[in-house]
Amino acid sequence: MKATENIVIDGYDLLAENARLAFPDHVTCGRTLNRGTATVSVDGTAHGEHADVKAEHARQIFPNTIDPHCPVIDLSWPTAGMFVSSSAGTYLDCYQGVAQKLIDERHPAFESAVKALADNHLAFRREINTDDFVHFGDPIEGVHTSQELAAMMNALAAERFGGQAFRTFFSNSGAEAGEAAIKLAQIHAYKGFVKRHGADVLAKLMADLGIEIMPGFEDDTRPPEPLYRDYPFFVLGCEQAFHGRTLGVLNLTASKKAQRLGFGMSRWFRHVPFNGRVEDLTELIDTRPITEILASPGGVHGVIAAGKIPVDLAAMFCLEVYQGEGGYRLADKRWLRAVAAACDEHEILLGVDEVQSFGRTGRLFAVEHYGIAPDVIWVSKGAVVGMTLACAGLAADCHVGWHSNTFGGGKLFDVNMAYTTVDTLVNHADPLFEQRTYLQNSCIKGEYMRMRLADLSACHGDLFPEFSGLGGLWGLTVRYREEIVETGWRMGAKLLGCGRAGELSRLRIILLADVLTREIDQLVEVLDRVFTEVESKHAEL
Repeated sequence: MKATENIVIDGYDLLAENARLAFPDHVTCGRTLNRGTATVSVDGTAHGEHADVKAEHARQIFPNTIDPHCPVIDLSWPTAGMFVSSSAGTYLDCYQGVAQKLIDERHPAFESAVKALADNHLAFRREINTDDFVHFGDPIEGVHTSQELAAMMNALAAERFGGQAFRTFFSNSGAEAGEAAIKLAQIHAYKGFVKRHGADVLAKLMADLGIEIMPGFEDDTRPPEPLYRDYPFFVLGCEQAFHGRTLGVLNLTASKKAQRLGFGMSRWFRHVPFNGRVEDLTELIDTRPITEILASPGGVHGVIAAGKIPVDLAAMFCLEVYQGEGGYRLADKRWLRAVAAACDEHEILLGVDEVQSFGRTGRLFAVEHYGIAPDVIWVSKGAVVGMTLACAGLAADCHVGWHSNTFGGGKLFDVNMAYTTVDTLVNHADPLFEQRTYLQNSCIKGEYMRMRLADLSACHGDLFPEFSGLGGLWGLTVRYREEIVETGWRMGAKLLGCGRAGELSRLRIILLADVLTREIDQLVEVLDRVFTEVESKHAEL
């Protein structure tokens, strides 16, 4: 399915872009790949069988999400933009390390950042940013500290969400960033409860729920208040959400059975349908003051046993506005705005997980498309490090030691790769795209992708009846998903499913923020061939 005419979106001629392509060769182990001239051409299985590689992996590494059907990536072959080469030829990476790769990894900005670190012998410098303050008394051009990265992120969030001041907490992954968000919400709820109601009401609440003071800390007076064995502050999430696999965020994850089987959950988490009714949330909340509930028959224990949550104990509502593992599904605008209004009315924090969607929808944060301002946002993957951004006022609730980690903000290489990624994404005006930024490019290419997918669906409506997405994130509804994935690998497209399996299942397509028109065209051509082959196979049955 080749594009046959010039298409102009927001004044940008997409096919004229091809005449401006001038990329250097990317060389690995003497093998060359050029992003401007590469074409999808695969002879055999793009990834190879490599039974020995898979066997060695199994001998040395604990089971995770990998299975015997997963591809083997030979790192001795070069990549360039969306293209990946192998001994079998050149194919397209359609899931970009499950959203880890945001900009072409050979972008000159990254090479400059690495050179600045290496030239100043800082590439391997590690400090523990949770116990030491770090700075450059003599500034080094092209090298940045963690507080400079935080300042940039805080300013970008403030610009997008009404001037609200933000602060950043650093970690190492999306799951860790989500853990920090949960802890921040719960400590905020705890401190707010004590401020509003006092220690005596807290003691009555704990007695009502059978939560005892933990012995052995009587002489520990920092902080001075007593330590209870548990704290009943609820965090709510959405069905089919994925927020990670560590035990804290696993309480919010409700995507697949395998992710939760055998692991103990906290009792202070609840789920509501994604894109359901706002009443799914509001009907869970008992809006009576906690003192009134404590004085009523059954008390707080009775309210919780009946499946409701006292409003004083509701800490945060969390969601992905663009569900990832749940099937690449966008939140409904009317539903999400109603949920945000309900959270605001009941003083429940609104937390947004942007681990996969950060920088990929034509906006820095996908939640910008909805015209609401979250209290907490967390990012990772394409942002290189884990970052939890939250309204600055929440910092007043965080006593020293409320949370910490070893490497968050302390690995100078990661901090600078993150700084360079965000700065390049937002500020670099690329001559290739007529001085547009990569966020602007993602908007334009997202609309082009929508047009090309519509044409593809029109040709293969039974196999590929529906799609949705924004910018560089697309979910495709298909029949025979596993066959399509396997055929894609053979024909030059590295594909990955998402969401639950069924007669109709979802495929994910992830584009780089600096994706080229020609990369989209080749992707659509490959998908056309894949769909045609799968259709032919089933027509013969």
